[in-house]
Amino acid sequence: MSIQYMRLFFLPAYRQKKMDRAKKFNDPTASASCASDNIGSLTLNRPHPIVRVKRITTKFGSTVLLSIRDTDEQVVQMFLPKRYANVVSDEDIGKINSKSIYLNLLYMGMCERTKSNLLAIDS
Repeated sequence: MSIQYMRLFFLPAYRQKKMDRAKKFNDPTASASCASDNIGSLTLNRPHPIVRVKRITTKFGSTVLLSIRDTDEQVVQMFLPKRYANVVSDEDIGKINSKSIYLNLLYMGMCERTKSNLLAIDS
């Protein structure tokens, strides 16, 4: 493959991809990026399909980041509370991400006594 051929075909495509990334980064509305939200903002007793699950480490320790479909079909990311994140195994994460199982997250409201969010998983 000649250098001239590479300049004509590969470099413009590389520059275009680089410009597309810069545009998406500088203008978040130009991409289909995920919004982030908190659990308490979910619609009460409505199933929210879980799209993707990821275990990450924050300054507060290991936790689970969920990508779910919100009421307007937008993908929203949110952290699971630690008491729920400790229950999710790596095997569960693999099954959800590979689409072996389809689960929904249900927001059941807030506990009056402890002021913590109550969640349930529905298949």
